[in-house]
Amino acid sequence: MSRKAKTLTLTAEERQQLTQIDERGSDWRERRRARTVLLLDGGGSVGEVAAQQKIHKETVACHRDAWLARRFDGLRDLPRSGAPHKRSETHPQVLCTWAKEEACTASQWRSRLSEE
Repeated sequence: MSRKAKTLTLTAEERQQLTQIDERGSDWRERRRARTVLLLDGGGSVGEVAAQQKIHKETVACHRDAWLARRFDGLRDLPRSGAPHKRSETHPQVLCTWAKEEACTASQWRSRLSEE
């Protein structure tokens, strides 16, 4: 039984946005995924793109499938399971303020944070 190859076709605007992400994106994972989609759009097979990028063929296929299902949202990482952050978003700001006021050890900062 043969499987039909999944093809992807980009619009000019999508190609331009993906090129911009590939060249200037801040997340290396998004840049790699954008490059994968661009190479596949350029006519490369999954095997060729995998060899060119030095990644596994299944990874290329996953990037392609994510693009086909979610377009630009498919370039981003999905939420992962695990424990929530142990600090709030305001902790770094509070710690910086305290550090400017006085020098303390890490255990002193920790106990001061728990008190507040």
